[in-house]
Amino acid sequence: MKKIKLLIIKLSKYINYHNYRYYILNKPIITNYEYDKIFKKLIKLEKKYKIYYKYTPTKNLNNNILINNNKFNIVKHFFRMYSINHVYNKKNLLLWINNIKNKIGKNNKYICELKYDGLAISIIYKYGKLKTAITRGDGKYGNVILKNILYIKNIPFFLKEIKHIKLFDIKGEIVYSKKNFIFLNKVRKTNGKKKFSNPRNAANGSIHNMKYDKLNILYKKKLEFIPYFIYTKNKNFNKNIYNQLKSIKFLKSFFLKFQKKSYKLCKTNDDIINYINYWENNINKSKYPIDGIVIKINNFNIQKKLKSNNVFHKWCIAYKFKDKEYITTLKNVYYTIGKSGIIVPIVKFYPIKISGTIVKQATLYNSNIFFKHNLSIKDKIIIKKSGNIIPKIIKNINHKIKKNYKYINFPLYCPSCYSFLKKENNKIYCVNNKKCITQILERFKHFIGKNAMNIKINKNILKKFLLNKIIKNISDLYTLKVSHFMLVNTTYKEAKRIVIEIKQSKDQSFARVLYSLCIPNIGIYISNKIENKYNSIDKLLIDINNKNINIDNLGEKTIIEIKKYYKSNLILIKKLKKIGLNI
Repeated sequence: MKKIKLLIIKLSKYINYHNYRYYILNKPIITNYEYDKIFKKLIKLEKKYKIYYKYTPTKNLNNNILINNNKFNIVKHFFRMYSINHVYNKKNLLLWINNIKNKIGKNNKYICELKYDGLAISIIYKYGKLKTAITRGDGKYGNVILKNILYIKNIPFFLKEIKHIKLFDIKGEIVYSKKNFIFLNKVRKTNGKKKFSNPRNAANGSIHNMKYDKLNILYKKKLEFIPYFIYTKNKNFNKNIYNQLKSIKFLKSFFLKFQKKSYKLCKTNDDIINYINYWENNINKSKYPIDGIVIKINNFNIQKKLKSNNVFHKWCIAYKFKDKEYITTLKNVYYTIGKSGIIVPIVKFYPIKISGTIVKQATLYNSNIFFKHNLSIKDKIIIKKSGNIIPKIIKNINHKIKKNYKYINFPLYCPSCYSFLKKENNKIYCVNNKKCITQILERFKHFIGKNAMNIKINKNILKKFLLNKIIKNISDLYTLKVSHFMLVNTTYKEAKRIVIEIKQSKDQSFARVLYSLCIPNIGIYISNKIENKYNSIDKLLIDINNKNINIDNLGEKTIIEIKKYYKSNLILIKKLKKIGLNI
């Protein structure tokens, strides 16, 4: 039973971490399918053994998925925002429908609606006037984003149709149309900026961006709002708008976006399946990015009978589309070196278009997957872009039939410093972490990164400094002067800006400094957790050594890594303190 309890805690922490990456960082590293698989496994274990972790995501979404700084107020939702449970095949969908029939009878009508891949928000009107807008957050609380939604053209400031209603809550999705997403990426390219990775991340980033220069205002203006639900306590309104179809028609009548065939009233299972089949086969016809179909009980009174649990509504479910597979030809494999020394194979192939973006390569983090595919040049491989986010190699078609091909072998030595490589937990590392120039450069890049010390220095400048031994470790950054940057062909204006940013970085929080140090297992999430209790690494170490540490998600492995780092980098930590960093 102890093993089961530890597994439940481990899965809960894992899901909370990925909630944080998805909702706040906009940098998911697993697919929706992989996430849901783990989520359902946790639900089964909790149900079977009646064991629940204190912060279990099956009961409540983790509160850390809110942006908590002075730019965004955190407020309580007027009407709570729930998640939608998912299925990935029609068999499980029909099981859900049959379960509904067993509970409330057979003669039910359903509304099928497109599931848009954007940012869920709640827009509040008071006596017809726009009062506020709140992000989904953890469902109970969200961030106020009123100032940014004012730029969205299809959100009116006043609705005369509801001027008699005290509080009117419209829930929906902030999205970029496919056309606007392509346009904005062209604009970013013209302005020398990195392209948005996908429409959802772009929408989330734009709505949370508090910059109001010409470019960022353009990003906000190109956003659109698509509603999917209404909440109000007004009895007269609820008497007239008593089902989902009527609420859609009400919203559609005055201001909001509904594309062709974006919803359908379904009376039978066949109606639902036919609607799903249509959009599965015609996903490219949608003006907006969609990743599935939401099936809802149409009648609001029946919805109330079915109720909701702490995370999901029980009266609706999402059918998620499966990721399509594409065939291409392998061109080459090259290897990158991470800040921890991990050697990561990057597989390059002939470009293919998936979900509106051109894909040219895929990353193989796990060396076992690399060896499993037996890759060689000109192999035919199957690529899938899981969740429209991460390109993956699914299969090597030539795997069983090739005879005279020359296989691509994993290198025995580091591509940068030629040190011998070692294998650990299905990953391969360069052990020369003190002298491998690429590893050191990656650690510098991490240290100055946006979520760490936030110093904008071109990586080529850093590399020149390292090769010329102007800097050796991160503390040396604080000795740099304008004249140093002039030596590597930097303009005076740019050099001055960088020197100012380096000086300003001394004011960064303890959490950011801790995160910047590249301690294994210490990400932004854990750094913030530690900062809530400690304001220096010394105080943290005192409690660790006294075995008096009690921080959620801070496991034994992470504690060992902190102790190991502190012991190995004591001189560096002292230097950083002397410089004035919050460490």
